[in-house]
Amino acid sequence: MKPAISVIIPTYNRLVGLKYTLESLVKQELDKDSYEVLVCDDGSAEDTYSIVKEYENDLNISYQYQEDKGFRAAAARNMGIRKATGDVCVFIDNGIVLHKNSLNEHIRIHNESSCPCAVVGYVYGFDVFESNEDEIKKVVENNTFENAIDILGEKGIGDVREKFYKEFSDDIDQMPAPFVLFWTCHVSMSRKALIDVGMFDESFTTWGGEDIDMGLALQKYAAKFVLARNATSIHYPHKKEFDFANESDKADRHVDEKKEYLYRKYPTRAVYLWTQTNDDVELNKILIDEAATINHQQ
Repeated sequence: MKPAISVIIPTYNRLVGLKYTLESLVKQELDKDSYEVLVCDDGSAEDTYSIVKEYENDLNISYQYQEDKGFRAAAARNMGIRKATGDVCVFIDNGIVLHKNSLNEHIRIHNESSCPCAVVGYVYGFDVFESNEDEIKKVVENNTFENAIDILGEKGIGDVREKFYKEFSDDIDQMPAPFVLFWTCHVSMSRKALIDVGMFDESFTTWGGEDIDMGLALQKYAAKFVLARNATSIHYPHKKEFDFANESDKADRHVDEKKEYLYRKYPTRAVYLWTQTNDDVELNKILIDEAATINHQQ
């Protein structure tokens, strides 16, 4: 039986988070044969393969490996795409803990759509500053995954993108720049769309940017952006490449370099304005106002 969905997990030396992710995949309310899991190792020194072996009886799981040549998350994801056999690819980061119904939600949205979709899952607790790190770890480690999601919601530790969702009443496709929300910690799209747009840009060899690039490519491809609010998950905290709280200047320069590259690749008004602001909600409001002015003048 061909799986309907391929779950692709890029990983590098994070065994604790990987085990939480795989445990949540075991608990999915889907037949085991209807989804496959591809763990794509970006050259870990830790024995990631032994963790994957532990789940061979519980999951349709495979281990893919590439040599450690620095940060190559884009290449790791592409390795997964090439090996995937499902029509839909779900990308989750190492340490993402899924609600038991999350994969069902991804399948439902893609099956019900008449056009290609870029589906954004809901992620509790993601925060570049890791301001709730200890609280999130405590909640995840001492509760079922479903209860942990409920508890984090009650504590107000939601998806950091919630302000966008509320601003646009969850209809993120009406945003003129939805690419700003396309973070590959938890997203899905058809394998065909991924191949049609050329897969992930492997020139990204430091943290960040390859997911926004894919969002831009999918927007250009005319994919419909969909918030899967019921495909819930938790981001189990881990050490970041940058200490955003204490290395803000370094982090800002890093982000600016990525934005400049993306503007050279996609020289549109939306991407230009994105390079000039750190407020992505305001960016979308400006673009909406500009479009309204143009329409009024015509």
